[in-house]
Amino acid sequence: MSYRFRASRVRPSAPGRRAPGRLLAVAVGTALAVTVGGVLTAVPAAASTAATATTTATAATAAVPYPKQGWLWSLGKTGFLTWDATDEGTARWTRFSDGSSTAFRAGHYVFGSRDSDVVMDVRSSLVTLRDMATATDLLQVDLAAAGPNAQRAGAAGSTLFVTTSNATGGQNLDLYAPGADGPAKRTATGLPADATDVYAAGAAGTDVLLTYRTGSGTAVRHHWAVLDLGTAAVTTHRQRAADGRVALSATHVAWAERPATGTTTVNVLNRATGAVQRFGAGTGDLTVALVGNWVTYGRPGDLREYEPDPLYALTARDLTTGATRKLLDHVVTDIDAPGDAIGVHGGTAAQGEGLYRIAPGTGGVPVATLVAASGEPTRVALLGHSIPSVIDLSRGPSFDLKWRLSRINVEMTLTLRHTGTGVTKTETVLPLAEQATDFEYAHFDWQGDVDRKDFPELPTAAPSGAYTWRIDAKPLNGIGPDLVASGSFTVTRSRTQPHDFDSDGAPDLLARDTAGRLWLADSFFTRYGVEYSTQFSVPYSRVVSGGWNIYDRIEATGNLGGSGVGDFVARDKTGVLWLFKGRGDGTFTGRIRISGGWNTYDRITGGSDLTGDGRADVLATDKAGVLWLHPGTGKDTAPFTARRKLGVGWGIYTQITAVGDLAGGSAGDLVARDRAGVLWLHLGKGDGTLAPRTRIGGGWGADWDLVGLGDADRDGRADLSVSDAYLYRGTGDWRAPLRPGQEAYTVRSGSTTEPFDLYG
Repeated sequence: MSYRFRASRVRPSAPGRRAPGRLLAVAVGTALAVTVGGVLTAVPAAASTAATATTTATAATAAVPYPKQGWLWSLGKTGFLTWDATDEGTARWTRFSDGSSTAFRAGHYVFGSRDSDVVMDVRSSLVTLRDMATATDLLQVDLAAAGPNAQRAGAAGSTLFVTTSNATGGQNLDLYAPGADGPAKRTATGLPADATDVYAAGAAGTDVLLTYRTGSGTAVRHHWAVLDLGTAAVTTHRQRAADGRVALSATHVAWAERPATGTTTVNVLNRATGAVQRFGAGTGDLTVALVGNWVTYGRPGDLREYEPDPLYALTARDLTTGATRKLLDHVVTDIDAPGDAIGVHGGTAAQGEGLYRIAPGTGGVPVATLVAASGEPTRVALLGHSIPSVIDLSRGPSFDLKWRLSRINVEMTLTLRHTGTGVTKTETVLPLAEQATDFEYAHFDWQGDVDRKDFPELPTAAPSGAYTWRIDAKPLNGIGPDLVASGSFTVTRSRTQPHDFDSDGAPDLLARDTAGRLWLADSFFTRYGVEYSTQFSVPYSRVVSGGWNIYDRIEATGNLGGSGVGDFVARDKTGVLWLFKGRGDGTFTGRIRISGGWNTYDRITGGSDLTGDGRADVLATDKAGVLWLHPGTGKDTAPFTARRKLGVGWGIYTQITAVGDLAGGSAGDLVARDRAGVLWLHLGKGDGTLAPRTRIGGGWGADWDLVGLGDADRDGRADLSVSDAYLYRGTGDWRAPLRPGQEAYTVRSGSTTEPFDLYG
């Protein structure tokens, strides 16, 4: 799986500054600048099969802070130097003794001196070597007076290196050390006359590792050399690849060579015998270092990388046996350290990001010790979330569920589970691929749905009640174990739907087939993606019962019987109207007789509150064209008060449908279709009367069964369906109350094919 995203890379720079050989051109990502307080415990992944060296931390070192987004520049015995990766003008020396730090003044560019507590303070042309352990200045050199085109070329211990132009077009290398009467200067010998870009890239005892180049144009060659500080003479030199890393110890020199194509090679020279070991290590850029008889290597990377690579881990290889051990899960940069050690800014899943000192332990095996912690997790960690304890699904069509992660380069599986029924919603979330601006949270736009068991390809409304959530976040770069976290919430609904018979907030549709069976369809409206392509699904998955061919009218009425959930009425062929009270679980009580004589009506509709008392009412037109209102009482034993005459001339309509609040008012409304197929809107006034009609539009077929099913798309406005074939979403504007029709996706469980002939 690939993702079109690349974390930005930044290399700190400064006027006249030259990068050391093992400086890694990788930014400390802004996604790491987080607080780890309140992090939920993550379940560890299976341990690596590779042998892993011990990583330790003491109570004292754990108290030393490593600056967040700090760029490691040097490590001494008493402290370390970092740069702020977001502000190159800020350098800071942090002491191991008490964790305090010194920030250097603006205008001072401060760099480390190899293997020491000495720093190189650069201000304009003045270069000062300062011992941070004793807070004393060791020497100061003015480059403006040091020779032609003088440039600083690094430092090792108390020695400053400066290059100047020579007569052949190359550079001389001068060494400055503290003297009795000021800086004592020597000039290095053994470098080619045409050497340029000379730089002190490492140190081991009294030996200094130099990098330089010779030639020009296509004939440029890159080299490394070892300089003896005692004699200022080059003792060993060798050509190297242009972009290779180089490391020095008392016994070996190591360097990486990365060809344009093919495998990156790690080379290790035995300084005593001249023998060179070589082994391949992936295809990317590598950092190399030496710890005793071991060479360390790894691919420098930002924690936000999104492709896995085993070389993200810092690995040590025994130069005698070839055995390997993982030291760290992640490396940003490494640097020389006093003694036979190195300092690494990186992290482990167990201890997090910070500064690790890697030195030989028992039997010479390298051990990584955390000496300063940044408080940033290396593993993916949950730092917080926005999941409320109660979610009212009546308040909107969707809810933005957010999890604040230490980094979002993850593939996250989200599972929402209804505790009572076990139904779930499972979704794969890819924050890097799906989010353009938010690199702190993983978002999921939950539409209040769960996965159906009968039609797995379709969603259904989430039932109310207790839920649990769980996230399984797998790091795309493979660094650290999967994050597993969980929580809980409760779903409620503050509003009921007149057509909701199973209390899930979504309208249900009743339909009778020609065999006399009454079906219940649990509809659901779905929005897909940012552009909101939509689907209205009407899956008939439940047969209420058989024997319904004794009725010629079925009409959903809302809460007519006082139970608080949707009910419906049915008229039998003798004219008796019966009430079927909903239980809220998709089933109904036994029928309750309302009264006879309803065969005087040729049109019956319910579901709107026309009187403004909060109770569902029923409207009916008789065969003489008179419209009658039957105000609801909310009592199942006597659901209506005496009927009221609302008007005459309603015989021109072939269907009337109570639709609830379609046009944005507070009262229920009514639509009516005339014999010419024109649909008309009659706004309810809230006092049991209707306003004069306004035309909605023509083309409403005579055989269409119009159903006022309530708010299908959860936008707070009533909608209208044409049987189970089309959905017309309400706008809330009486001048144009309906959006264009949207075809429904209708399916039916089982193998029955009898058509439907009556809807409610």
